[in-house]
Amino acid sequence: MTSLFDAAPYLDGYRVSFVVLAVLTVMILVQNLMTAPLAFLNNEQTPGMPLRHDHSKLSFRAMRTYANSTESFPAFAMALLVAIVAGASPTLVNWLAVLHLAFRTGFWVVYYSGIGKVAGGLRTQCHVGGLAANLVLAGTAIHALLAG
Repeated sequence: MTSLFDAAPYLDGYRVSFVVLAVLTVMILVQNLMTAPLAFLNNEQTPGMPLRHDHSKLSFRAMRTYANSTESFPAFAMALLVAIVAGASPTLVNWLAVLHLAFRTGFWVVYYSGIGKVAGGLRTQCHVGGLAANLVLAGTAIHALLAG
């Protein structure tokens, strides 16, 4: 056996979802790495202290984006893994995972660049889109568990 995909062939249908999970993991690790040059090296932020400034500063946006990512990732990862373990439709699970990734990527691009309104703009729409995809994914997981 070379991988879990060999031991459990049904998992192969979820390969796209596993790729999305890996991509999100790498993106969050990169965000973590980037907090130092974007927030701390210019002394706009102090490690371990509350954030200073506001959305006009990249240091503030970098820290908030990373924090939001670390807060939302566990719920996505668990919903995804439960949906897979429960045997939910691979097509639906994969589409929801890709949709979540697309919205999260949009959220990051909009937040880092500082475009749009602070609340109620494109950033909020991307956040809500990712959250909605995750909620549907969690509902899909629950449905698969109850129907199984």
